[in-house]
Amino acid sequence: MVTLIEEPVDVSAVFRGGKLRPTAFLWRGRRYDIRRVLGTYRAPKGRYLELYYSVMSDNPEVYELRFSTEGMSWSLVRVHGEG
Repeated sequence: MVTLIEEPVDVSAVFRGGKLRPTAFLWRGRRYDIRRVLGTYRAPKGRYLELYYSVMSDNPEVYELRFSTEGMSWSLVRVHGEG
């Protein structure tokens, strides 16, 4: 089951090898430590760029995060889970 969220989130991230990598995010008062990045892709949005990350925490859900260079902000786009 996929749930569309589209909410702003706070994200901790690092640069490794010239690439941005999220390490944790805060959503609805709970911290999710990112254990694994499953995939990434980029999508142009006008003159800006959006970076998407599919990540896993300690639970079975997969979270899709988006970093927008337009506002230099992060969002939780959707959650993929069993159900």
